Amino acid sequence: MLCQFLRRVLFLTCPAVAACLVAGAQLAASPAAQKSSGPGRLVDIGGYRLHIYCVGEGVPTIIFDSGVGGFSLEWSRVQKALAPRTRVCSYDRAGYGWSDPGPLPRTSKRITRELHTLLLRAGVAGPYIIAGHSFGGYNAQLFARNYPNETAGLVLIDSSHPEQIERLPGPEPGTVKRVRPGSNNYVVSWFFPHPNFPDENALTAQRIMQSWRHKMTWREEMTVFSVSAKQVKTSRPMPEVPVLVLTRGRSFWPGYSNGDETERVWMELQDELSQLGTNTVHLIAERSGHVIHLDQPGIVITAVQTMLDANFSRK
Repeated sequence: MLCQFLRRVLFLTCPAVAACLVAGAQLAASPAAQKSSGPGRLVDIGGYRLHIYCVGEGVPTIIFDSGVGGFSLEWSRVQKALAPRTRVCSYDRAGYGWSDPGPLPRTSKRITRELHTLLLRAGVAGPYIIAGHSFGGYNAQLFARNYPNETAGLVLIDSSHPEQIERLPGPEPGTVKRVRPGSNNYVVSWFFPHPNFPDENALTAQRIMQSWRHKMTWREEMTVFSVSAKQVKTSRPMPEVPVLVLTRGRSFWPGYSNGDETERVWMELQDELSQLGTNTVHLIAERSGHVIHLDQPGIVITAVQTMLDANFSRK
């Protein structure tokens, strides 16, 4: 996500309080407290369960990973459209959606290990094309670096860059305007469904996103966001896999006095992501804000289909 929000994250400094909060989250995640296990299934990965939902058949398998505060339901349109082509899976990171809370800290290193374990225990065979949105792009990059022989490609959807915290200028004090959900400038909210969220899932999404567990998980991931960035930056080299980068065309910072400069740097960072390998494509979703898979799902569908075709011309 964005560096300016990271600097405002509240840290839990009392271990006793943190322990109580985690225990409370685990209680809230118990079967008795859950009305449903979600559209998929819950898989035990070592004392806690993650929710995964797969449709379709074939290889490679597409895995969607959301940004901070996101979860499996937001991929429903894209997942349904791609199911006739191959196996397509969405999942909930620990603490989101229908997944149990997981151990701390909630870094990309831990998350990618959990995802790998989930896929093995769920019997979801690779190789995998990992499609990561925003923070999910950190996880996608790290998965490819840690499991190169199981990765067929990456689709990075307005993905986070490991140097964005240092390089994005962020807002000047007192220049941020309040943006109302549903307005033309609305871009993303971590606790309310996006205006373009699939109608059939919007009420369920709102209930989940308003839950105490969801908000705590968001804060836990944001607290160690810079750690995750460092993990990506210092990890082993990217393997020779095709990389497709999708970047938003609309401003994320419409109310900032230096929003244009911030967008310029963001595009620079996106260009760098498109140079992760020699087999890359960079596309701009002109009519999308940050959440491209909800603003223009057809572009994400086409991007994944392009990756499946694996007909990239080398630069």
